[in-house]
Amino acid sequence: IADDLPWGKPTVQIRLTPRGRALGYTADGLARQVRAALQGVIATRFARHNEEVTVRVKRADAITSTAALRAIRVRSAGGVWLPLAEVAELRERPGFSVLFRRDGKAVMSVSANVDKSVSSIAEAVAAIEASDFRAILARHGIGAEIKGGAEEMRESMRDLKIGAMVALLLIYIILAWVFASYTHPLIIMTVIPFGVIGAILGHLLLGFSLTMLSLIGLLGLTGILVNDSIILLARARERMAHGEEARAAAIGAARDRLRAVLLTTLTTIGGLTPLLFEKSLQAQFLQPMAITIVFGLGVATVIVLLLVPATLGVWHDLGRLFRRLQPAPRAAAE
Repeated sequence: IADDLPWGKPTVQIRLTPRGRALGYTADGLARQVRAALQGVIATRFARHNEEVTVRVKRADAITSTAALRAIRVRSAGGVWLPLAEVAELRERPGFSVLFRRDGKAVMSVSANVDKSVSSIAEAVAAIEASDFRAILARHGIGAEIKGGAEEMRESMRDLKIGAMVALLLIYIILAWVFASYTHPLIIMTVIPFGVIGAILGHLLLGFSLTMLSLIGLLGLTGILVNDSIILLARARERMAHGEEARAAAIGAARDRLRAVLLTTLTTIGGLTPLLFEKSLQAQFLQPMAITIVFGLGVATVIVLLLVPATLGVWHDLGRLFRRLQPAPRAAAE
């Protein structure tokens, strides 16, 4: 853990006491007089040749120690002259060689590297927020913002949410256009949450935390699951177009496309499984994405074969019930 405030020479802090305040001294007036005693006062400026000359009036005896600073006499608004030590408290403290400011406020940065083999950025930030961190800052009147990797993760999450919503909307629009239906795309997209469940279970089983690459892998997993669902639904629509009932068409489509769906799943899982057991640093960086696709696809494939035909039957039953509830058209009067 490191910060950007390097230690420098000792400093003297001057704080006005209640007695000095009662005698008419102010912090602003005291600061101006101490600065004048140390650096002098500009009496006048005049031009000589093509230059401006500054005339500064300074003390004859330079202040070179804290004791000499305590002995200087300062004047109140009412004309009272007293030694500085009688109206202010002087305290020596270590000082910093550099001070950074942002928007007029002093700022400092505290940074640390997270050991990814022990914790993650999200867990480290959660531990900081769960501690007395905020209470300590409030006690001393200090504000803080957690940035760095945590801020980048928040920004990435925000961008990923927008990208996911746009992707789902585009998937729906394309499917609705191809199938010429507003309901069939919803049947296809019902399997997406089950892929998310599989991905979470995979991370829990292997002891990994959800990372940004895990969430990016969910977008790829969504495309694979949608493809499997399209295969089933397209075959069911073909069967229904040839006069089969919805139940028989759904069951027949699952039977006809079982091999295609399993081949898609098994080839993808087989290609990514070696990556899960790789020990190199480059592979460990990609393992969360591989876990998301492998386990999400493994769980969701079974759901695809069961949920898509069942959902198709439910939609068909709901449509038939809706048609029954509609009032019959009146016969035209002869």
